[in-house]
Amino acid sequence: MCHMQTCPNTCPPVVRGLFRFFYRPADQVVSAIEALLLILCSLAILAAMGLTTLDVVLRYGFSSPMRGAFDFIMLYLMPSAYYLAFSYGMKTGAHLSVDFFVGFFPRILIRTLLPVLLLIATALMAFIGDLIGEEAISSFRAGETLFGSIAWLTWPTGAIMASSFLLLSVRLVLVAFRVAFLED
Repeated sequence: MCHMQTCPNTCPPVVRGLFRFFYRPADQVVSAIEALLLILCSLAILAAMGLTTLDVVLRYGFSSPMRGAFDFIMLYLMPSAYYLAFSYGMKTGAHLSVDFFVGFFPRILIRTLLPVLLLIATALMAFIGDLIGEEAISSFRAGETLFGSIAWLTWPTGAIMASSFLLLSVRLVLVAFRVAFLED
């Protein structure tokens, strides 16, 4: 059978064609986006730690807290740190999975059932991403901000979440294809 990064001549011609013209290019594009988002995720974590440390030092050392630090961290950095790694986690298998019963089922059942379940999850993630994206666009058009000493824009949080769910949807399709056709 075929393997994830290569598709030898032992694969059926249809699978070789799908691998060459669909899976490999799509996986490369999605992997590049995931790498960029993972860097942004890491930078968001570092920035959140730095801002929190600076705020604590200023707050308790000099009785002069940073204005808006908490809101900035909670609105933009924490969603980035959490959501931007979703698709990469799916790619690497770092997500939570309960595979206690997998060993009890025949491999053909897993290769048939898992892609179907992944495609159902794809539809759900795409639906969630679309809803959040529509809300973010509506918030952007309306110029919505949070009430407070700093008028923080609300749409970037939705944009972060929507893009993460939509990229996860694409990754789920790729994983479903890989499980159905490329794995032993």
